[in-house]
Amino acid sequence: MKHFTLLLLALPVAFACGRDGTASELPAGARAQDQAACGTPASAETLRIMEGLKPHCEGCHAQGARGYFASANAFQSLLVSDARLVKAGSPDDSELIRLLEGRGSAAFKQMPIGEKSYAQLVSDGTATLPVAEVRAWVQGLTTQQRDARPDPAAPRITRLSATQAQRALYQQLGLTHEDFFVIAKEFGIPMAESRGDDLYPLQPPDAVPAPRQNPTAERFYGLGGGSVMNQTSPDRSTSPTFALTLTQVSQRWCRLSLAKVGNVALFPAGTRRTADPTDVKATLRRWSLHFLGERFTDAQVDALYADVFVPLSTPTDTEPAYVGVCSYFIRHPHWIFY
Repeated sequence: MKHFTLLLLALPVAFACGRDGTASELPAGARAQDQAACGTPASAETLRIMEGLKPHCEGCHAQGARGYFASANAFQSLLVSDARLVKAGSPDDSELIRLLEGRGSAAFKQMPIGEKSYAQLVSDGTATLPVAEVRAWVQGLTTQQRDARPDPAAPRITRLSATQAQRALYQQLGLTHEDFFVIAKEFGIPMAESRGDDLYPLQPPDAVPAPRQNPTAERFYGLGGGSVMNQTSPDRSTSPTFALTLTQVSQRWCRLSLAKVGNVALFPAGTRRTADPTDVKATLRRWSLHFLGERFTDAQVDALYADVFVPLSTPTDTEPAYVGVCSYFIRHPHWIFY
């Protein structure tokens, strides 16, 4: 037994990379496979460069395939380890440097998009990290390797963005842009003029035609929307502001949908909008499919009818009850997340 233990201790070992770049021991047979999977961890200097660029870049690059500034891992994996963007040891051959200096060779000539390149922002004092320091960082990089393994900490579900929520509500409630806006002009430029803030219009500041009122953008930001023009990062968290904004918008828009003449989104031809329990429960079953893509069980329908519809209904008006149920589905986790 003692000799067996010594044999185990003598076996050659390899080191595996953790998500933070730390090493752990692996049997020698796994060395080749692990070396192919491990990525170069972000250095302290890399993190300093990321933080210096972040205020001027994360507005457009905080999520998605080009979400370089979503996290340190994203910056390292998507940007630093991509030789097409950062060529270790060669600043002049790195597209990142060319973009910062306003001489990009691909679809964009400069970053950030706008009148001034990053280098010009440094010159006028708006940006604080000199391009020379970014060049020195690239010059000092050794060959970077991207981690080929999926990130086990990556989110498995994603919250609807503000734009996705707006489009989904338009489609599911049978509403359109024209229900909230009319075309107007300011200095000869076409813009979207709100029909009234009482309708709770929702429009991103980057929309074309652009909205003329701030309240439309405020609700968009409330739902976590971002703006390239205003360099505002999108927010996919379920913050109290998001919950409050979605509640207000869903209730108001459900009411608009029910009141819209000829709208068949919620009540298709042949369906009845009454207070009769049989009709109501048939509507609740249909709406569970309509909004969530899943069919509620009889028990779920009965509970929704008893807990939401009945308390909100009145002897003379079912609209508050239908609005409440409609808003319930929009605020359901299976609607918010996908």
